[in-house]
Amino acid sequence: MTNEIKLLLDDSKNLALENPKKSFAIATEAFQLAELHNLVIQKAYAYFHMAYACRVMSDYSNGLIYAFKALEIFKAENDISGISRIKNIIGIIYFYYGDYTSALEHFIVSLELLGDDKDPIRESAILNNMGEIYREASQLDKALHYFNQALVISQLNNLESNTSAILLNIGEIYFLQENESKSSEYTLNAYELAKSNNSIIIQGEAETKLGRLMFLKKKYDVAETYYKSALEKFDKVNNKYYLIDLLINYAILVESKGVCPRKYLIEALDYATEVGLESKMSLVYKTLAEYYERISDYKTSLTYFKSHHLKEKEVEASNLSKKLEILSIEFKYIKEKNQTFNCQTMSMKFEKEISESKKELEEIKKQNASLLEVSHLDELTQIYNRRGISQKLSESLGSHDELLDAILMFDIDHFKKYNDACGHLQGDQCLELITSKLKTLPYRDYFIGRFGGEEFICYLKVKSLDEAISVAEHIRQTVESLKLSYLNKTITISIGGKVGRMHSDKINEIINQTDQALYVAKDKGRNNVVIAEYKST
Repeated sequence: MTNEIKLLLDDSKNLALENPKKSFAIATEAFQLAELHNLVIQKAYAYFHMAYACRVMSDYSNGLIYAFKALEIFKAENDISGISRIKNIIGIIYFYYGDYTSALEHFIVSLELLGDDKDPIRESAILNNMGEIYREASQLDKALHYFNQALVISQLNNLESNTSAILLNIGEIYFLQENESKSSEYTLNAYELAKSNNSIIIQGEAETKLGRLMFLKKKYDVAETYYKSALEKFDKVNNKYYLIDLLINYAILVESKGVCPRKYLIEALDYATEVGLESKMSLVYKTLAEYYERISDYKTSLTYFKSHHLKEKEVEASNLSKKLEILSIEFKYIKEKNQTFNCQTMSMKFEKEISESKKELEEIKKQNASLLEVSHLDELTQIYNRRGISQKLSESLGSHDELLDAILMFDIDHFKKYNDACGHLQGDQCLELITSKLKTLPYRDYFIGRFGGEEFICYLKVKSLDEAISVAEHIRQTVESLKLSYLNKTITISIGGKVGRMHSDKINEIINQTDQALYVAKDKGRNNVVIAEYKST
């Protein structure tokens, strides 16, 4: 049985970074087996892997609970290696919420417990973690000291993946110290090593940082080459976290070349929203606000500055709430079971503060919601933009009622010819008129959004495929009846659509299928409707 549990925990470890939810489920299965057969130390290691999976999913409160449960068992069983491992995880959780002192204490204990016969992988990882604490605390010399220690251990033991990551960290310290030559040297070394061991993520990270360095040297074409290469890599591994920083840097580059950066910043905002990275969302809001201020669009700039300000308050309140939760968890799992009156009083006080901070957070979120609604609207037509469409579809798909989901995509036929003939101002008025006519149609759960350019998406609930076809025909006829003409021709639209029971985790697949149906409608000669049943692949 111990071998079976070990295999499960090995699987959990290997899946943690790639699929943390599955990793957690496997670790839970291992825990249940260990509990069934009363295998105490195996229970502790199952808790350890559950805590690690929670850490990857940013579920820090539950991660800390499992970590403390593991710590209790490791201490009772005098498992020094286990204590060292779990102390490192606890330190990481404290680090993420800005309690650098507590994080550092746990890392130091974890390091000391390694003893003389140190595991080089864990030792270099802990030292690297300590370096990151000092970097975040702006003590760059101390950060460099620990990164260099971690680097020596990694290089002596041929830990190439660790080495390339640490080289990148050192390069970042030199960048913050404005030592561009040293930063470039370490970042290039990290890049070459990452290429040799095929570390795609580290390659992309390095290319982003190299592009930033080339931008400072005004080598814009070289910078763009690095950014494009990084973009390909992050797209390949579908890593949205690193894409955000890359897109922000890319936006800064394109603006310097006289190109509007909004496309890249909005894409970065979409990813930050999707992944739930509040601090990155705040950074993008700030960057957008500064851009609109530079082009003297003060109204839009103010909207984004408000979003940035409220998001900062939300992050601050959220972090405070989490810190208080952590303190409360400590009282439950670290203090003696028979708490003193003072400890009980302190715990009650923390719980009250947690409740109050959560109320404050809810208020901030309400204020943010109205601003977020504005950022989800297309500036020209005042219907949902691509980000708003994604949000609304996530909320709408997957309901358990008897009605079917219908998604229609339509494209204005020969819109470029209309623009060329009538001018872009008239083209904008055409878009506004069409969307104004369509956005208030009286269908169930209906909304319309601008997917991009002259391409739009409608969503509604229907009883059948025939009803969806009827609605689409009505939309097509409504646009045609507007009699928007150019060169003796009338503006028409082509519509493709899918109908069925859909789920929010398949949005990209659904839109791709809908887009294909639209192309069929256009191939049939335009001014056509092609609606079919949705089939999940």
